Amino acid sequence: MTSPVTRSSLISAVLSLVLAFGVSPLAAQTAPKPAPKPAAPQTKTPPKAPVRPPARPSAPAAAAPAAKPAEPPAPPKPVAQDLRMKTVYSTGPQRTESLMFTKGMRERYEFADTILLRQHDLKRTVQIIRSANTYLVVPDGSVPGLPAPAAAPAVPPQKPGVVTVTTTITDTGERKPLFGMEARHVRTIIDKQPAPGACDPSKQHIEMDGWYVDLPPTAQLPGAQQTVTQPPSGVCIDDIKATQNGDAKALGFPVAYSTTITGEDGKPNVVSMEITELEISNLDASLFDIPPGFTEAGNIGALSKAISDASEAKLTQELAAPTQVTKTPGVPLVGVLEVANKTSQQADTRALRARLVAELNDMKLAAAPLPGSQADVMQQAAAHGFDYVLVAEVTELKASKPGGGIGGALKAASKLAGGGTAQDPTEATVSIKLLQPDGKARLSSNVKGKNGGLDLKSGLSIAKFAGTMYMNMMTGRLMMNALNQSMAGNLGGMGMLGNPALAQMQARSLGAGIAGAGPRMPGLDPTAGAASFLMQQAMASNTGLIGAPGQGGPSFDDSLGEALENAAKSIADNLKKAQPQKK
Repeated sequence: MTSPVTRSSLISAVLSLVLAFGVSPLAAQTAPKPAPKPAAPQTKTPPKAPVRPPARPSAPAAAAPAAKPAEPPAPPKPVAQDLRMKTVYSTGPQRTESLMFTKGMRERYEFADTILLRQHDLKRTVQIIRSANTYLVVPDGSVPGLPAPAAAPAVPPQKPGVVTVTTTITDTGERKPLFGMEARHVRTIIDKQPAPGACDPSKQHIEMDGWYVDLPPTAQLPGAQQTVTQPPSGVCIDDIKATQNGDAKALGFPVAYSTTITGEDGKPNVVSMEITELEISNLDASLFDIPPGFTEAGNIGALSKAISDASEAKLTQELAAPTQVTKTPGVPLVGVLEVANKTSQQADTRALRARLVAELNDMKLAAAPLPGSQADVMQQAAAHGFDYVLVAEVTELKASKPGGGIGGALKAASKLAGGGTAQDPTEATVSIKLLQPDGKARLSSNVKGKNGGLDLKSGLSIAKFAGTMYMNMMTGRLMMNALNQSMAGNLGGMGMLGNPALAQMQARSLGAGIAGAGPRMPGLDPTAGAASFLMQQAMASNTGLIGAPGQGGPSFDDSLGEALENAAKSIADNLKKAQPQKK
């Protein structure tokens, strides 16, 4: 706080000096002489008094200048306490930039076209899609994207098991200046080992090599990193036995790290983060409010529909532009039309197309969605460099016990949390045609799938599909083939997300509660936490794609997902036969 400027006043003093001069006569004594003859007296004429002109009326004295009113002291400048930073996430060759802003009890995250507002003072999160001009409000404590739990059929829960999580934190002692603060070099290892009979049988080994700082007290981030809600009825939650070695206070706020996640297959997945800009200033409060003129979506389905419509318009615009897609030499580029539904079940056919695109890219093919019908896009697709156009139709969906089971959305939430529930046996049939630019069919086949074919317990299979429509919205068709090249390891092409279970695992291992909102845990990346929220939203938007979720009808998600996976395998095998063999 600066002091107001003090002005010095000048004091003038006038001193009058009066000098008096006096003269004394001297008497001289002489000898006596005869008296002189008296002289004739002389008469002196007294001097005439000077004639003074008549006095003129004195002019009025000049008025003294009015005193300048004292200026009020300048208001003190507000203390800089808001945070703005730019973060770059890397997964292989892919780089994703995001922005984060904090002010008081609010946070703002920007991921390309998506804005996420965490309004801790209102106990809610607002998801905003700019190009769709739509937003969704998610109250704290609710399952992202799903309505509040309603009365659901009682499902016998699986008996919980035991999962051991060991965290080892090592401060290397290395220091360096970053953004005007001292950064610490810390290595963290998290090892997750399930005991026999655990609900979540997956093993994980995570190594984090990072740099951490202590933010000034005025710029501390609000609230907790995340709120973990109680799972739906029937979900099995293992008992976490956490052991910590080292001091968690060494972690602080991460400004750079590299995370290597090794699953049961032994393949490492590396996600790196680096903050390239960080400044503490004062931000406009309007950044943390819903923009005027936006439309509220009542639920995740309405938001997904708005995203889908905006994405389709964007794809149509791109296809009309006279540009070619950048292709990888030797990798066929497949354009995928919206999946047709020939059954009586309701389906999100664009989301099914997104799943099929994800499966094809997971087979190391280059695939991208195409808008419109076969008749409309064949010529345009060839002009843009597409080698093939895939036409897919859902022709049959069968359930052994129609009307039984629980809603698809609830089942998906249960699986995501690591549990499992009984469900009706279902079967799906999908017809596929792989067309050449001249319209001839390269492949024509029917593929089938049954429920239980996808391993959803670890959440990775859902994550492989999740976010494909979101990524469509963020990047458009021209980036889809690059972003989806390694879906399973990259979690839906969204490298910024890392592993959605990482934050929860670390929070548990460091002693955070699994329910409710507590203090922010050290070492956790707030931007990755916000991105994980978006991943859960994407997962929720991809559940109940076909069937009657929430209405007691069977869910065909698993069987249809397996059918699409089998379709991608069939296409990949067919195209590999045409490729020249490497010597």
